[in-house]
Amino acid sequence: MAKRSTIGENPLDAPVAENPLDTVLPGPGAASRRVEERLDLLEAGLAGLQAEAARVKGLGPEISKEAGQLKTEVASLKGEVARLQAALPLLQAEVAPLKAEVAGLKAEMAQLRARKTPGDLPWWMGGGQK
Repeated sequence: MAKRSTIGENPLDAPVAENPLDTVLPGPGAASRRVEERLDLLEAGLAGLQAEAARVKGLGPEISKEAGQLKTEVASLKGEVARLQAALPLLQAEVAPLKAEVAGLKAEMAQLRARKTPGDLPWWMGGGQK
């Protein structure tokens, strides 16, 4: 006769499904405690927000002082930009003859490169061919 193996599994250890009727419903006291906890949490958040708002209001004079400094700096920068815009046509007028001179020098360099005259160096050192 064959014996049934019981190693590793006990049939008495099988999980028993819970009966939903066995659960205990919380009473009205638990619900009011949850509401009170939620209110306490919201009040703490509100207090934090009020403290932050007071801190921001305290920064108001500093912010207005910095805004005034920035406005004066922007006004001085606008004056500097206007001065540079007035100087731009003068600089462009000075650059025009220089551009023409550079173009002439480039043309002269092209002519010098185009001429192939033997140099004083021998051919094997890069002088022209003889």
